[in-house]
Amino acid sequence: MDVNKIRITNLKRIISENYNNSIHRFAKEIGRHSSQFYNLFRGDRSFGQKLARDLELALKLAPLTLDKSPDEKTIMDKIALIKQYNTNTSIDTNLAKMSTDIFAIEKAIIETHGWQIDKLHGFIMDGESMSPTIPHNSKVLIDTSQTKIDDGKIYTLSKNNEIFIKRVFRKVNGKGYVAKSDNGQDETIYFGADKDINVIGRVLCLLNKML
Repeated sequence: MDVNKIRITNLKRIISENYNNSIHRFAKEIGRHSSQFYNLFRGDRSFGQKLARDLELALKLAPLTLDKSPDEKTIMDKIALIKQYNTNTSIDTNLAKMSTDIFAIEKAIIETHGWQIDKLHGFIMDGESMSPTIPHNSKVLIDTSQTKIDDGKIYTLSKNNEIFIKRVFRKVNGKGYVAKSDNGQDETIYFGADKDINVIGRVLCLLNKML
């Protein structure tokens, strides 16, 4: 659809929704002759740049509103803003730290994986314990609905006043879990099924990279 047709479609919608589909009433309220718009809709004149911008000004619309295709989505239509994980505990500076800003991710990714948006939270990795998988200062997305351990996946864990991001494995004997760092250097953490360590949620992705 060319811009001339897009502008006409948008203006017709505005007249229909806000002026009871009356071209005469619309023209009168913005101080123009109705014949101008009858000619426009019949195709006897083009819907030029100056007219479009003047009408947006008269209608108190944002610039280029009339140029936007009805099927076109803005950036804000395409992304979801994910809040930081809320906790009252203090964070060890060598572990994971809460994001101080909003985490943005494409809605299409959330829909594709069937994630629940109200269960998603953002973190920023602090330290190199999960490098190279999750480098220092990387933003990660966690799903707090996924607290059941899937062997070998990465989870956000908490104990006392500390929050960890670790890769978690079941113990060979099936009793308890082992939380390891990907860098192979940091301390390995052992915990049992009695919840001496709390599983906050599974780490889903690093930016748009699935983990």
